[in-house]
Amino acid sequence: MIQEVVHTKQTDVPKAVQELTGHLARPGSSYNLILFFAGTSIDFASLSSALYEAFPNAQVVGTTTSGEICGEGFSSGTVVLNAIADDRSSYSAVLVDEANRFPIVFKDKIISAARKAGINLSQSMIHKNSFAISLICGLKNIEEGFLSMMYSFIEDKDFIVCGGTSGDDLKFKATYVSCNGEISDCGAVVIFVKTSRKFEIYKENIFQKSGKSVRLTDVDHETHIIKSIDGMNPRKRYAEILEIDERGVNDALLSYPFGRTFGDNVFIASLVGFDDAGILTTYARVIQDSVQEILEPVDAVKVTEETCKAVTEKIPNPSCVILFNCILRTIMFDKQQLQESVNSIWKSYYPVYSGFSTYGEQFGHINSNQTLVTLVMGE
Repeated sequence: MIQEVVHTKQTDVPKAVQELTGHLARPGSSYNLILFFAGTSIDFASLSSALYEAFPNAQVVGTTTSGEICGEGFSSGTVVLNAIADDRSSYSAVLVDEANRFPIVFKDKIISAARKAGINLSQSMIHKNSFAISLICGLKNIEEGFLSMMYSFIEDKDFIVCGGTSGDDLKFKATYVSCNGEISDCGAVVIFVKTSRKFEIYKENIFQKSGKSVRLTDVDHETHIIKSIDGMNPRKRYAEILEIDERGVNDALLSYPFGRTFGDNVFIASLVGFDDAGILTTYARVIQDSVQEILEPVDAVKVTEETCKAVTEKIPNPSCVILFNCILRTIMFDKQQLQESVNSIWKSYYPVYSGFSTYGEQFGHINSNQTLVTLVMGE
């Protein structure tokens, strides 16, 4: 298996494609999966069409981002392209347009795409040799409903859908995904993968339980708005729990998000901010009367090292590594001057890798925030 990662800062589409393909070691016809991550400085629709033409034998899938990742580190305003040549895996991608409205009407299309990769979603135990990658448009509150729909007709509940929500460089205007030349600003792309290779999908948290929890007592789950916590004004209660002044609550949000606990797993629900009335908005959907842990940060560099060790113990010789890294982690690493340290650890463990800064991370049935989801395939 070969994963080549190339990148360009060119914003002119023909020049960008020429530079990307010029850096590859093989002709375009030799790859069977192209996965690209693009900042908003380039015309995404034109780029998608041009790349689809350049790689005639590949599934060509991409997304807009809020930053890109490759061996050179964290960046923005670039196009990072993964060119994958793999004779022991099958790849099949499908675009689900208008996933914010009627994703279930695409059920047959999704099932058909899985079958093209050799995966029967009505069978059990398919998680042993297959998985799916999701790229979902941001800003439309699609993720939870889409994952729920997917797992409604996947018989094997251990089958993993992993991936990230597209970004738009923090403009919060429009995000896009593409599949074989088609694009959508309100859809999702699923890449089904069946393989004889070892693979590992790992979710990393850089937070732990603080021992403090709250109940969300007035919630609009569709808009992700919390109107009361423990029967109190959200800003007042959050400040009280953290023992800080109300005027400083928005500065604490990155370091003290909410978390949902399932056994030993913690899924993070990041906090957008409080409005003038003290009403709280979250990035992920929250549920009425749910109990949320207040999380606290741990040593991110230490956790990065632990993650890489755990992954490479299971996959000693990684041949393909894709990182879905929350934009809020990227911002936090930047503020704490940790980006270079984190990237240097990735570089020491992974021969090649790429990824992007997401607006959300999918791992199985759950959509989270402030998380890293790492997909690793072996040689």
